[in-house]
Amino acid sequence: MRATSNAIYQKLISLTLLCLTFLSPSGLAQQAIHQTGTPLAEKNQFHAEQKWTFILVRHGEKQPGDDPQLTKQGTERAERLAQMLQHIPLDKVYSTDYQRTQLTAQPTAIGHHLPITSYDPSDLDSFSQQLFKRPGSYLIVGHSNTTAILAHKLNQPSVNTDPDHAEEFDRLYFIEVNIVDGKRINSMYRFSY
Repeated sequence: MRATSNAIYQKLISLTLLCLTFLSPSGLAQQAIHQTGTPLAEKNQFHAEQKWTFILVRHGEKQPGDDPQLTKQGTERAERLAQMLQHIPLDKVYSTDYQRTQLTAQPTAIGHHLPITSYDPSDLDSFSQQLFKRPGSYLIVGHSNTTAILAHKLNQPSVNTDPDHAEEFDRLYFIEVNIVDGKRINSMYRFSY
């Protein structure tokens, strides 16, 4: 019974993510943990009507060691993530250069026929600026001490997020940034998967 309810829950999350990908954030504002609209500065780095979608996750459960691989549960979580995102259009898959993050990203990257692009988790400022250079949909796999911080940087201005979730492997952030009529509209949703 539990396996059936977990499968139903995963399908509901997949459907929700699919809907969020294609719907305007204004229609779902009440479900967002954070949504803002801010006028852009006069030195507009953005052009009219652009959209970024960021899906951020922490790597799956890991084995002990310095650069460990995933446990069986972590591998299952990576596969579950790939299943959830199979119908979500992605332009790029990012991961840090550690085995646990690469292995978490791998099933989704394979399913979307995309390479995994490495990023430096110690320079999230530069990475977040790089992500805003080109609108698109991105999966970003990180760590307990980087994922919430990157979510905060991408969702500026944002609510305060707790940066360290050492025991939480199931957190998924879905962040959407839209530029409409010179106004930046941010939405952040958080799921367990």
